[in-house]
Amino acid sequence: MDYSTRGMTMRRERQMPTRGGNGYAAELNGHKYGAGETSSGEQPSVSLSRLTKSDFQAEEYLKETLKTVPESGIRQFRKSLEDARKSASKNLQRNVYKNYESFVFISKEISSMERDMQMLRELLHSINQVGDDLMDEDLQEPETEDGGPRIGRRRTMRMSMANQADLFKDQLARVWRSIRDAQRLVPFAPGRHVVGDVRNITELSPSTMQARQRVDVVVLSDMLLIAVRTKRGPHAQPALVADRSFVLADVSVADVSEPSRGAYLVRIVNRAETFLFGLRSIDAVNELMLLISHAKAGLFGSDVPPAMPPPLPASGLRSGVAQKRPNTGNDDDDDADGLRARTDDALDALDVHIARREFEAATAAVQELNSLLGDKPAAALRRAVDMHTSGLARLILADLLIPCSPRAQVAGNIQLLHRLGWDKEAKEAFLASRSTTIKNRTRQLKLEGNTQLYIRELAIVYFRLIRNTCEWYSSFFADPTLVSALIAWVRQEMAEYAVIFRRHVFHEMQKFQVIATCLSHTLAEVDILGHAGLDLKFMLDQEFFPDLTNCIRSYETRCLALLTKAVADDPLVVASKISTAANESAARIFGAQIPIIASVSKLDEVLTDFGNELRHIVRDSLYGQVVASVLAIIEGVLKQFLAVLRKTHSASYAQELALLVSTQAVVSWVIPRSATHLDRIFGRTVSDIHNLEQRLEAFPGSLQDVFCQKHAVAIAKSSFDFVTADFTQENAVTDAMKPSSQMEQLLLAIGRVARELDGWPLPKRNILSGLIDCLFVQMIDPRNWESTAGDKRQFSHYGVHCLVLDIHFLLRVCGSLVSKSTNNMANRVCEKALRLYFAANANSGGAKEMMNKSWYDARVLDTMQKLGFAFPDFGKGFEHRSQQSFEGLSAGSVPSSKRNTMSSPLSE
Repeated sequence: MDYSTRGMTMRRERQMPTRGGNGYAAELNGHKYGAGETSSGEQPSVSLSRLTKSDFQAEEYLKETLKTVPESGIRQFRKSLEDARKSASKNLQRNVYKNYESFVFISKEISSMERDMQMLRELLHSINQVGDDLMDEDLQEPETEDGGPRIGRRRTMRMSMANQADLFKDQLARVWRSIRDAQRLVPFAPGRHVVGDVRNITELSPSTMQARQRVDVVVLSDMLLIAVRTKRGPHAQPALVADRSFVLADVSVADVSEPSRGAYLVRIVNRAETFLFGLRSIDAVNELMLLISHAKAGLFGSDVPPAMPPPLPASGLRSGVAQKRPNTGNDDDDDADGLRARTDDALDALDVHIARREFEAATAAVQELNSLLGDKPAAALRRAVDMHTSGLARLILADLLIPCSPRAQVAGNIQLLHRLGWDKEAKEAFLASRSTTIKNRTRQLKLEGNTQLYIRELAIVYFRLIRNTCEWYSSFFADPTLVSALIAWVRQEMAEYAVIFRRHVFHEMQKFQVIATCLSHTLAEVDILGHAGLDLKFMLDQEFFPDLTNCIRSYETRCLALLTKAVADDPLVVASKISTAANESAARIFGAQIPIIASVSKLDEVLTDFGNELRHIVRDSLYGQVVASVLAIIEGVLKQFLAVLRKTHSASYAQELALLVSTQAVVSWVIPRSATHLDRIFGRTVSDIHNLEQRLEAFPGSLQDVFCQKHAVAIAKSSFDFVTADFTQENAVTDAMKPSSQMEQLLLAIGRVARELDGWPLPKRNILSGLIDCLFVQMIDPRNWESTAGDKRQFSHYGVHCLVLDIHFLLRVCGSLVSKSTNNMANRVCEKALRLYFAANANSGGAKEMMNKSWYDARVLDTMQKLGFAFPDFGKGFEHRSQQSFEGLSAGSVPSSKRNTMSSPLSE
């Protein structure tokens, strides 16, 4: 049968429900097709209840159902059968996926339970052996003349109890002296003594077969002591240190040597722990096994240890069995003697077949021996046959474990093990050999720098061998209870493939295009498995999703590091201008062109490359991580812009204004471009990126506020510094008073800012209004109204008028740039100064009368006329110095018709 036919057969066997399965039939009875019988002239329907019966006969069912049905009805009936089959297949596949984790967990539990059952079986054999030995002693003991057993021979061989106890104590004392810390692991106990020891043994790792340490094994009557050889220096003598001890009744010992390979091994299983020891020769193995056998024989009260193969040749075993035969005193029992003779002959023939590696004939001989013994109560003979069967099965398992064996040889070995009753061991050995085959084929691949080619060859090796293994497994093992082991094995191999893939692709920080190519090679081979009835795509997604997510995060980190360096090295000058001809929304904000600095251009380039790279690996499961990474990159750059604006003190107005425009460009141009690009990649609207533009809409305004706060402090210190100004002069208040020169310098500084804003696509009115607002925020700060000693600030009659006149002059010149909140703060400043003046002169009665609003208006208008310009024509006719400073504010002034409606500090 070719691979495609075999795959279809395997898939059909998995999908068809088991006949007689009541639960599954009940589950299918809810199908849309009817379950009733078909009568003549009616459209036939599929009866699922009859299909699932154990005595279902297909020919009779078709004859009854389609007896009088026309061709169109038969076609409809065939379509109904196909739909029912597909529904059953989907339901079965869904149940398999649903219970997959349970299968894996149960298989692990079964493996551990098998080990526990083996220990329990040994203990039960030990109990049976004790009973048999007691019966043999009773049968072998001759009776005296009065019918009672003679015990004189036992008395003559019995040692003195006191001498025996002293001897045992001396043995333990020697062990304690020669092995450090041995008394802690092997304390004194009545009857405990040393049986023997084996030295220079190598402890191996059961999984990797690598040497761990050199040890000595001391066999006691009821325990095993493992002592490690250690050296404190290069010239020091090796010392023995007790490492661990086992209770002899809890351990299971097996000879797993492979003389053909020069491996002389002994495996010791202590409850859930497995230890492997390598010895020098087969004689050392026999010596250790014999010591443990004698110790167990003494522990369980028998001459031959139960369920423990002795390290002697088969002939010696049978001679021992012959010596063990009970002498019942009835030499005329021809049936028992004949059975023993035939069994001995069969065992001799079996030894010959095993020595010649004639496994087929040896298996047939074992079956003949089992049929010969039958249910006869011959425990000693049964044990001899079981030991030979175990030895034969281990040899067959050793052949089965050889990797890259032909299919015919593997099938023959599995069939022999099935005849011996070793199905589970055959299953484990077969899957282990296939794993070794995959590893060997993988090691033959050459990695010559081309990761994509290597992954392609790796996927071919792994998944095609997995497919072949599944096909072989379904033909070798018909027991449905063994399917879970295959699924667990497939998952294990998938995990091994993922480890190699991760090491060569993800850990090497390959480009997304390389990752996508490697994933496509893997998916192509997984699809071949799907055609064979084994869909592993969900396993692949589970294995690689965390790695893809981490890869996107790593790319995000690299992009942020690159952009951080770009922002730090940016000279904050316009590097390029982007046309807005195709973008109406950007044209309304920026005009015909968008001036951007180099770091914004770099951000747009990084986001474009990021999208192009993601195009290779994009999938719906990665949507959340992709959106999160893009948001992190954009927000990271904007936060760096804010930090640069706050920390930079030597930057010019042009540099800072370029930064403000670029921030607006990121929000209104870069984010929409990136969102449109991701829409094309995912094939749908990426709403999270589109919403980011609305969420960050106020961020450029935040940077403009920082700009205003920063320059308000600088302008106030260089011109009208309210904090250090002195308002205690005692001059006379006359009509010749005018605003101070400090206030004039303040207005000139505001004019310079207004002139710098010309030519930049920024909200000029909002920025200037915010600048004036920040000036009054500084004035209203309570800390500026007290001295360092905590005293209230002092104002004279002349000082109050100077302050009010300067503020009134500022508000009239700035015109409509003054917001309502700014006007309120100006009134609060004037009111607070007046309150302090009247409070300081309330007791002395020296408070003078204040001038009214018309006086302040006259002084402001007079000053403006003397300066050579008339409000609101801000800057016209002014001297060259003032004209250069104030011409930028003319756009912010109010019409002349609203001149008289301008509020002043004294309007309330």
